[in-house]
Amino acid sequence: MAVKNSTSAHAKRSRKKAAASSSLIPKFMKNPKTTMALALLIIDSLLVSFIIAYVPYTKIDWDAYMSQVSGFLGGERDYKNLKGDTGPLVYPAGFLYVYSAIQYVTGGQVFPAQILFGILYIINLGIVLLIYVKTDVVLKQHQGRRLQQLLLKRKIVMV
Repeated sequence: MAVKNSTSAHAKRSRKKAAASSSLIPKFMKNPKTTMALALLIIDSLLVSFIIAYVPYTKIDWDAYMSQVSGFLGGERDYKNLKGDTGPLVYPAGFLYVYSAIQYVTGGQVFPAQILFGILYIINLGIVLLIYVKTDVVLKQHQGRRLQQLLLKRKIVMV
């Protein structure tokens, strides 16, 4: 009798797990805020990919950053002597550490750096959208309109 009860309890748990996993996607899609945030994240990811692939990059500051980082990595520690194409270094030391890591990862090339920054942007956007959806602050009255405005505002800054 005890064996039969444990077997039927195991079967019930298995059916519950199967039902929960099969209902996860419809339950997820029933929440319009989550669906809107996911759709916006996907659209923005495609837009970032398009911008990286087809919009020509103007290397205004990149060469200056890389020359300043190269000076720092070469042993120079005096800010007066750390210069680039746009003039002397004006950023704090944290900038040098971060961009030294970026130079190491990308080899100082623009295209891999654009991909890296695009990935970081999408991760940041995903976190912001998650906060908006979880806090329920922005979407109470305007289902997604504020998220669309947020993305457009950020996209204008990016281009």
